[in-house]
Amino acid sequence: MSHSQALWSLAQGEALSLEIGPGARELAVAKGRVWLTRQGKSQAPAEDVWLEAGQSVALASGSRVVLEAWPQAAFQLLVPPSACKFSRPPCKSAP
Repeated sequence: MSHSQALWSLAQGEALSLEIGPGARELAVAKGRVWLTRQGKSQAPAEDVWLEAGQSVALASGSRVVLEAWPQAAFQLLVPPSACKFSRPPCKSAP
């Protein structure tokens, strides 16, 4: 399996805390369902999001999220296309 196709798996009842960065990411759910909580800030409270297979959410660089599988899930952390124009060296497209 290539790095660009790597899946993270969460078992039933398993939770995972992630700090995003450097750079923005897109979390895409490949299987199952995920309960994602974004860390709150002084200007905004924490936010809960439910994601089903086929759905994705943008995550800002430096943000912190907690994921929990309901009941299990697989997901990818992707570099969004908008991040490629700022990267050094340039992003490469998948074949």
